[in-house]
Amino acid sequence: MPAASAEHLNISTSAGAAERRPSHAPRATPRDHPEVTIMRIALVSTPSLHHTSAWVTSELAQRRHDLDSPPPVVVEDVGEAAVVGHRMADLWRVTAPDVVLALGWEAGLAAQVAAREVRTPVVLRVARAGYATESDRLRIEVALARSSALVLARSVGEADRLVECGVRRSALRVLPDAVDRRHFPDGGLTSLGTTRTGHRSGTHRVAVAARQGSADDLVQLLSAMPGCDPLRLAIDLPDAELANQLRSADAIVVRDDSEDEVALVLRAMSCGVPTVAVDRGVLSDVVADGVTGLLVRPTELTDALRSLLADPMRRESLGLAAADRVVARFDTSVVGAALDRALREIAPVAVAAAS
Repeated sequence: MPAASAEHLNISTSAGAAERRPSHAPRATPRDHPEVTIMRIALVSTPSLHHTSAWVTSELAQRRHDLDSPPPVVVEDVGEAAVVGHRMADLWRVTAPDVVLALGWEAGLAAQVAAREVRTPVVLRVARAGYATESDRLRIEVALARSSALVLARSVGEADRLVECGVRRSALRVLPDAVDRRHFPDGGLTSLGTTRTGHRSGTHRVAVAARQGSADDLVQLLSAMPGCDPLRLAIDLPDAELANQLRSADAIVVRDDSEDEVALVLRAMSCGVPTVAVDRGVLSDVVADGVTGLLVRPTELTDALRSLLADPMRRESLGLAAADRVVARFDTSVVGAALDRALREIAPVAVAAAS
């Protein structure tokens, strides 16, 4: 690979970081006491975890952590990780972070390369831990997790898989995915016997959570169901538009637990929409079966949906409980506080100095 510029490697200047940071995320300066910073956090992320990166940036900035010195880094591809890591180390020798927060395996690889040179603790946020089918990739993922000061898994199941692979349980914390309820408020009660859009035509709108280009077969299957109007969701829609689409749905259906799909489910739950999900992975932690939605085998998905659409009172009950569950467990303020506590565990000296 030829020597690449900082721009090519997405090693940003402060100005570049500001341009890439989502407009709703504040700059990383302390809100209440601008002269005091708790910790310098080097944020290293991957494009596949951009939803996580957005709320993490916002929540940590509000808690008086500095995420601009050193500037955030995006690792586009695992093939760039080593080169990016060495360049980060050069930057960190000038402005050393108290802790590195790596979002994703590729980011973790770059962070470990840099941390070995600068001797900074790495906190690794993993996605789909233990899912890798290639033995080489699985070995790399486990090695990264075992060499990190702390590993943040999305669910209890993912944490258990990492323990089975040899990662110390004492180094693991469960940090679920999160949603900002301010952007996805509950639509409120609907009249029983109506759809959430208010029509009495007997047609029910069903949101389909899927990665881009996937679930064509599921959409076709739902289209063939009498009275079912499937709506394929796009996670990259503006929040206000996505929230309106979700609040128009009577239910959301999901088969996989990729970051995009779980993010859509959490946004739907926040809007008071019940979920029908395949019982697997992170979905088993997010959806409380029989309380906020239904967890089923893949072959039972359409039957469970058909039963739910025929029962408006149950839909309403599950939707209300879903919104409450988000408030208690998955709102960005709740998960952000848990992340803040985890990072303070790793850098107690920096925390004590700022107190």
